[in-house]
Amino acid sequence: MLKFIGIALLAALVGYAFGVMAGIFILNNFSTNVQDKLLELAMTSIFFFGPVGALIGLIIAVVYQLLHRYL
Repeated sequence: MLKFIGIALLAALVGYAFGVMAGIFILNNFSTNVQDKLLELAMTSIFFFGPVGALIGLIIAVVYQLLHRYL
């Protein structure tokens, strides 16, 4: 059980990092904000794209582990 939780948390952490990187890429290329682009980049990447990436990573890890365990 501890291995299951550890892998899920590690996947969430990696998903958070990838989410932040994806957010930075998306905002750098597609944002039309001119005045405070760096602030928008930091806040949106850390507080929106990061948690979304962590949630996606967590879901993928849990589903994979459950399927791998029971199939």
